[in-house]
Amino acid sequence: MRPERWARAIGLAAVALFAAATGCSTTTQNVRAYRAYAAEDTSLKVAFDRIQDLARSLDLVDRILLRTTYTPGDLWVRRLPITDAEYRARKERIKAAHPYNTGEFEVPVLKVIKEHCESVLDEFRPPLEKAAYPSILAAASALTTRAPALEAHWAEYRDATEAFSDAFEEAQAIEEELAGRDEATKKARAGELAEKRKKLASATARVERSKAELARDAALLESDAKLSDPQKKQLARDVLTVVSVAFRIELEAIALTPIVIVQTVRAIPQAPRELVFKPTLKMVRQAWQLPTYVSGIKERFLRQVVVLEGLTKILATALKTSVDDSPGFALTESVVDQIVGITLDSFRLDVKAGGEAFIFSSIATAAQQSSSSEDGSKTETVDYRGRSFKLDYRVQPIILTSARLDLVLDWIRLPGVFQLGFGYSTDRVYKSGGEIEHSSLSKQLGLKSAASDVFDIGLGLLGIRSSARIARFTGGEVRQVQATDIGTIVARAPLQLEMTQIDVGYDILFALADEKTKSWLEELVLGVRYFRYQLPRILYELRNTSTDPNHKTFVFSRESPIQPVESRYYMGGFTARAGVGEAPRFSPWFDMSLFGGAGPSSFYFLRDPLGGDVPDNREPAKTVAWVVNGGLGIGLRWRLLPRGFRARLDLRASYRADFVYTSINRDQTVAGEERRTDFGSVDVFHGPAIAIRGAL
Repeated sequence: MRPERWARAIGLAAVALFAAATGCSTTTQNVRAYRAYAAEDTSLKVAFDRIQDLARSLDLVDRILLRTTYTPGDLWVRRLPITDAEYRARKERIKAAHPYNTGEFEVPVLKVIKEHCESVLDEFRPPLEKAAYPSILAAASALTTRAPALEAHWAEYRDATEAFSDAFEEAQAIEEELAGRDEATKKARAGELAEKRKKLASATARVERSKAELARDAALLESDAKLSDPQKKQLARDVLTVVSVAFRIELEAIALTPIVIVQTVRAIPQAPRELVFKPTLKMVRQAWQLPTYVSGIKERFLRQVVVLEGLTKILATALKTSVDDSPGFALTESVVDQIVGITLDSFRLDVKAGGEAFIFSSIATAAQQSSSSEDGSKTETVDYRGRSFKLDYRVQPIILTSARLDLVLDWIRLPGVFQLGFGYSTDRVYKSGGEIEHSSLSKQLGLKSAASDVFDIGLGLLGIRSSARIARFTGGEVRQVQATDIGTIVARAPLQLEMTQIDVGYDILFALADEKTKSWLEELVLGVRYFRYQLPRILYELRNTSTDPNHKTFVFSRESPIQPVESRYYMGGFTARAGVGEAPRFSPWFDMSLFGGAGPSSFYFLRDPLGGDVPDNREPAKTVAWVVNGGLGIGLRWRLLPRGFRARLDLRASYRADFVYTSINRDQTVAGEERRTDFGSVDVFHGPAIAIRGAL
């Protein structure tokens, strides 16, 4: 076996193992397809062309399987699979023609295969009157003595999937239309929506019935196919050739459909400029409905490909070969991970070099604040007036420059499934005010060398992201100031701060089937977060002086001495990035995160304020602190290299802030009064960053 065959076989074996472990199938979304089209311009004309290719591919599969007669030895069967040389020549011709000659656009593998197969069927069309079989599926039925009606059952299945696609499109269109409407409109059209859903359920049931008939045919073919004589073997080889080509077409189409939907949505704002001189709302609305139409096509492919996959495997097994070695899969070029497997192209080098400033700030709570419920029935006033002291943290920001090189593996639906870091320490470049260490979850758990790598790879195979960030602020001081005059410093002391943040999450965006969401959202990670840091604190106790449960008034009661308080929180939440990817020359993005959780907290007040801060005079408390950790960020990418380059290089500038608000669970009733304890401030970790990032 040639070396490239070994690599391909190993890749397919690995893909199969992963598919078995995670429930993936040939219909899984492909990272390779997303990477292939990531740097393209958005063009509605190109999107239209690809939509037409998808629709015509459905008709092509039907033409190959049902509407082309077959006689053993027909030339069209041998010419139907495309070779690598034919692929390259035809791709260059397509690239030089409209609309692909209007910009840097990738010619889809599907388009090349489709045009090749259409030309073969047109050029080598067999005569109807002399054919041995009316179709290749009729020939497949002749392989078994019980003669399953593959031809008739596939025709019924095709009609059923088409009816399902129409019903799916109608139901999805009305659901999307009603999504932003008021309740009165939704109620008025509830009957119409129910009717569409009923039609969809009926179409689904029809598809399942037709699929069951084909499954019985496939079982007969698998158990009864007799390939004892040369004629039957030749017949089986021809059927495998044709069915494997049809299977390959549908796999390439499924990989392309999410790309087409995302690019169509992103190109809609350009529709008036690209399509007509004077735009109309009707034209824009029709363009907006295209993704729904493509989703319907995708649903047909998803259902048909399962049957074609089963038939291809059965025929390959009967001929003692494999799907990978079938004629339909001889073409090495593909955007389907399950076809290509793991190759050198699955790996990329990510390079990052730049600088950032990381700042800690503590924002004191206003002396008096009020809040109310949405309907105004409940109000709450918090009054800190009367407190004596506050703390003013003067922590020097961390300013550093760094560089990092990573080898990253993209695999099936898991971009960045494995990563080897070759970054070097930031202090070898420049640092001031401290340092920032980027680590992994395995290292934080104490794993080392090979054990750490195995652990990280295991998380990656499960699609889990993990990261650890440790910031050490080495310069600063804490000041005790008068609460009513922050310019009056009572005392000061050196301050060093270490912050640890560990995130573990799963990017569910890539797993979602909603491509319209992916057109404006770059990532959506659900996960957990561990947050820890320690600061000198003054705690404030407040008491509710109101007797009305709907109108609470918390006023200052007492404050604690300065004491070190550890903030250690365990949270769950999400992070999201809104943007349109790296394709445009200038590409802004917006980050948002929201986590909530709790952690242990311990502190003390003095029983006698005049008795001094001594152990016998302390009133210790151990309780739960509830925390809300929110983050906001903005950024801008500037693509430095033209889209035609294989390598990517861009300049990124961003500013991000994470807020930590803590509420200590110390509500209690003392002498008939409700009490509350807090820090009287909100902590913020924030700062700008600028970097040059590249990938090859």
